[in-house]
Amino acid sequence: MNGYLIALIVFIAWILLIYVLNRTKWLERHNLSLMGPMIMMKTQKGRDFIDRVSQRKLLWTIYGKLSLWICAGSMVIIMVLLLWEATIVDQVAQAPSPELILGIPGINPIIPLGYGILGLVVAIVVHELAHGIMTRLGNLKLVSLGVLFFVFPVGAFVEPDEMELRSTTRKIRARVFAAGPATNIIVAIVVLSLFSGVMMASVEPAEDGALTMGVVEGSPVNFAGVTTSSVVTSVGGVGLTSAEDLDELSSIAPGSLVDVEYTFSGEHLTASGVVYGLVVSYTVKDYAANIGGLHAGMVILSLNDTELRNLDDLRQAMVATHSDQVVNVSIMSYDDASESFQFNETITSLTLSDKYDFYDEFYPSDNEDSFYGQGYLGAGFLNMGLDVEDADYYAAILSDPFDGDRNLDDFSRSWLRLIALPFLDLAPLRSPVTDLYEPSGAFAWMPAGAFWILTNSLYWIFWLNLMLGLTNVLPAVPLDGGYLFRDSADYLLSKIRKGLSTEQREKAVGTLTLMFALSVLFLILWQLIGPALLN
Repeated sequence: MNGYLIALIVFIAWILLIYVLNRTKWLERHNLSLMGPMIMMKTQKGRDFIDRVSQRKLLWTIYGKLSLWICAGSMVIIMVLLLWEATIVDQVAQAPSPELILGIPGINPIIPLGYGILGLVVAIVVHELAHGIMTRLGNLKLVSLGVLFFVFPVGAFVEPDEMELRSTTRKIRARVFAAGPATNIIVAIVVLSLFSGVMMASVEPAEDGALTMGVVEGSPVNFAGVTTSSVVTSVGGVGLTSAEDLDELSSIAPGSLVDVEYTFSGEHLTASGVVYGLVVSYTVKDYAANIGGLHAGMVILSLNDTELRNLDDLRQAMVATHSDQVVNVSIMSYDDASESFQFNETITSLTLSDKYDFYDEFYPSDNEDSFYGQGYLGAGFLNMGLDVEDADYYAAILSDPFDGDRNLDDFSRSWLRLIALPFLDLAPLRSPVTDLYEPSGAFAWMPAGAFWILTNSLYWIFWLNLMLGLTNVLPAVPLDGGYLFRDSADYLLSKIRKGLSTEQREKAVGTLTLMFALSVLFLILWQLIGPALLN
């Protein structure tokens, strides 16, 4: 049955259920009430718990101050990110769909329902709990608190007395507002350390070899059935333990038919009679390879009378060439009639392009004077048509995501890569990626299924806490960051313009707050409408 149809049936059933429970007074008898389509359960126990926890005044006072700094830094980061995204909208071919802006499981297609519900519940509970603790620390009254249900628990709420919150000092109010998003960000960092430093650091490759990150379409291995997320363990009887082993393979003559042994989804497979050699992965229009008729999937066996067993052979052959030189080549391509790779008699030579011209057009910052006059093909090549990494690739980048970062730019890219895992189809981690690894060390006893459920749960708790925290620090009322911004602006204005009356200051602050809120809204909407207008 279609997932959307199931969701619609569940939604209708829920609406009918709460209608019946409300009409029969069942909700009232059990101290429950409605908040739209959600059931709200208030509890005194939660209030007592918050009162007890908030008694550690020194600890929470320090935490409140830390929260302010975390929110201030995060507000700057998220605004810089929004502004940066606004500058690259013209580079986005297709605008994201509106539901991608909403971090709601079941609506946002990249957030899995089960893991999403778990992560969202944790994020909302810790967010509201932090608000409650800071409210009581400031001796403000909690009007209500409890749990919200929408088919399942979707979060918690803490409602301070609005009049007391408005009339208290800026310092107390700021700590109340800052505690929620700051706690989400702290929880996200702690849980990320568990996901990366504990769970992903505890896996090891189930099989050593060359992990296929991509397979050139139309290449011999592609026709033979080798797919991405396979681990190639042997080519032509030569064992492989790493990606380097494949790239440097030199014992097999190009054009030979070889057996390729690999594993996929935990299954050992063999592709027989595969043509060995360097495969064209792409060609650039108006450069030598493209002009000469080469295209992705073809196998190049030799160039300028040099046999090409690996990429290093190709590089060495190109060093001895110059632009406009005519070099002889030997090519194999797929023949539809025989359904096999055959020697291509129509491509026997290529006229080389100039390497300097190529770099000047596509990579000017990397161009060098020494490239003048050097021969260039203007194409990419992969051994066997396989883009490979070591088998521990995913485990390595997820267990130590900031490894090798040398500056702020590297660090920022690593963070963006972590956050983008759902868009890369790597969150939740599932087969065939999970089949590449097995739990080891302290988790060797755990069944693989349970291990990956726990690992994925941690990732989504991290992801949704981070998203909720960063969203809430945006300087736009009614978000927590909006109230923090408003109080900060009021404080600064009271110091800069001491002659203003309270009414004048409130009006100026209100105008400034509204302007920032509208600016944030525009920056978000611009991501949706910008690509359509500029492309």
